[in-house]
Amino acid sequence: MKKRNRLVTILIFITICAFIAWLYLWGTIMDTPMQMTPLGDPPPPGEGYIIDPNTILADIDKGKTDIFQISNEGMPERKYPSGSFAWSSTDYLAIAKANHLYLTGEPASGEWKLFPPGDFDIYQCRDNMKGFDSATIIFYKRNPDSFPSTYINIFPLRNFVNSDYSDYDRIIYDTWLAKLLFNPDASYEEALPIEGSMTAERALQIAEEAGGAEMRHRLSSDGCRVRVKYNADKWVVRYYWDTKDLAYTLSFDIRTDGSCKKKEDLELCERVICPRSFLFR
Repeated sequence: MKKRNRLVTILIFITICAFIAWLYLWGTIMDTPMQMTPLGDPPPPGEGYIIDPNTILADIDKGKTDIFQISNEGMPERKYPSGSFAWSSTDYLAIAKANHLYLTGEPASGEWKLFPPGDFDIYQCRDNMKGFDSATIIFYKRNPDSFPSTYINIFPLRNFVNSDYSDYDRIIYDTWLAKLLFNPDASYEEALPIEGSMTAERALQIAEEAGGAEMRHRLSSDGCRVRVKYNADKWVVRYYWDTKDLAYTLSFDIRTDGSCKKKEDLELCERVICPRSFLFR
């Protein structure tokens, strides 16, 4: 009986110590500031630039530097319909790198990396979805005391680029526990998929073959948009339907090895052809 009482006492003592340690750990986590990033703390709208989408790619190839004209008019109206420019993800990256060089005076290479997420959008679904209508691309680098970042939105249908250069202070943690639990560099992962063989075009093709095209034909391409987003370790292709009688999202998580996982989110569907089984994201 004495041994049993002693064991119970020890277990109670261990439980109390573990609870106190948990409270201390939780308090440390709650009181420790998080490292700011372009994702958690997006920059302000930044500067707007007028571009000529008919010539900008050729001008970049020629090494021209006067391709971004500062605009004080704000976001212009759309001038071209979806699909007017068959720009690939490589084309958008070339424009983003040119704008990055314009903003920083440094090439987007070497210490500069791609920050996830970024995306390429198609505003109107169709059978021949060649090229993207807009893109968001972010670059960053790691300095000893900060994380400089460029946040670039490219809108060829509006003859417009919107971009910002921000410098996020690196948080320096004082205590050993905070240093053990938090690593500022971990908040700045490199977007590896976009630099590999799995391009945005290939990710979209996989999604189309895995059910995207079939669903477009069932639900119609009207009111349908596509976003091809790159994360740190995968692509996400997301189809959106948004009309009076339909609010439906179909997503595909695509790994760099080509494996694909399908997800559905049916919020509103009054059409007879709508899918009836779904999995909430």
